[in-house]
Amino acid sequence: MTADLDTASDLDTEEAPPARGLRVVLISALVVAALVIAGATGWLLGERGSSSVSAASVDAGFARDMSAHHDQAVQMAGYTRDHTGNPSIELLAYDIETAQYVELGQMQGWLDSWGLSRSSTIPQMSWMRGHDHLEANGLMPGMATQAEINKLLSLTGKPLDIYFLQLMIRHHQGGLPMARYAAEHAAVDYVRDLCQKIVAGQSAEIVTMEQMLRERGGQPLPPP
Repeated sequence: MTADLDTASDLDTEEAPPARGLRVVLISALVVAALVIAGATGWLLGERGSSSVSAASVDAGFARDMSAHHDQAVQMAGYTRDHTGNPSIELLAYDIETAQYVELGQMQGWLDSWGLSRSSTIPQMSWMRGHDHLEANGLMPGMATQAEINKLLSLTGKPLDIYFLQLMIRHHQGGLPMARYAAEHAAVDYVRDLCQKIVAGQSAEIVTMEQMLRERGGQPLPPP
C-alpha cells in the first residue's frame, strides 16, 4: 500500500497551488475545531474529580509535560503535512497532528477544570519519581532541539520526509515511558485511560514509521 502511494506521488508531486492551499485551509480549520471540542471534553471530564488533583500530582504533571511534548509534535507534523510531496507522508503527518491536537486539548481542559495553571515552577518530569528525567540538553525525552526544529523547517521533499520520520520516531520513543508511568500511577481514571490510548497508538505508529523510513533509505536516530 505504501509503495503504491509513493509511486502515485511521483506523478502528483507538483500539485496546483490553489488546490493545495484550499486543502491546507480546510485541514487547519478541522484541526482547530477538534482542539476546541477536545478542550471542552477535557474540561467536562475534569469536573468529575477536580478536588483530588494537586499541582504536584502525577495527573497534573503528566498533563502539563505531555502537553508540551505534544505541542512540539503538532508543530513538526503540521509543517511536514504542508511541505511534503508524498501522499503517504502527508496522511501520516495529518493523523499525528490531529490526534495529538485532540489529546492536547483534553489535557489542557483537565488542567483548567482542576483549577491548575498550564505552566508551573515545578520541575518538568519530577512527577516520574525514581526515574531518569530530563535529557542532558535539558529537554524532555525524545524532544527535538531548536537546531533540529530549524533544520526540519528548512527542508522539503524526500529529505523532509526522512528527517520528519527520524525525529518523530524518537519523539514517540521519548513520550512512551511518560505515558506508561502515568497509566500506572495517575489517580484519575480518565487520565489513565488516555495514557493507555497514547501507548497503544504511538507504539503502532513507531512500527509504521520505521518501515516507511527503511523504504526511503533512512535509519532511525539513537533512541532517547
